[in-house]
Amino acid sequence: MIKTILGYEIEEGVSPEEYERWLFDVHAPDLMANPYLDRIVFNKVLRPVRQASGGTASVPEGYTFYRIAEMHYADEEAYANYLRWFEEHPLPAERGPAGRTKFKFYLVTDSTEVNRE
Repeated sequence: MIKTILGYEIEEGVSPEEYERWLFDVHAPDLMANPYLDRIVFNKVLRPVRQASGGTASVPEGYTFYRIAEMHYADEEAYANYLRWFEEHPLPAERGPAGRTKFKFYLVTDSTEVNRE
């Protein structure tokens, strides 16, 4: 599995209520219409953490985020197909994130999970 991980704030002038309504009523359904996207996880940031587990290291002040989202794909081929699908089925500009979402990072990652056995 691979993921895209993106961190962002809400653009100035957009209320959290407006943003949430657009995100869940418009944008998430538009994204999930793409058959190559398996899942989206929206992580709403509550607060920063300034010390690593057990106080083993301090964490410097840095970016803040409204949300960090994960988009899950089966593999690199599925992600390439996801991109190609949107080339063939473009989102109308008025439904997209421009003017609403202030991206701070957007990365493709290879995920490894560690679970309690």
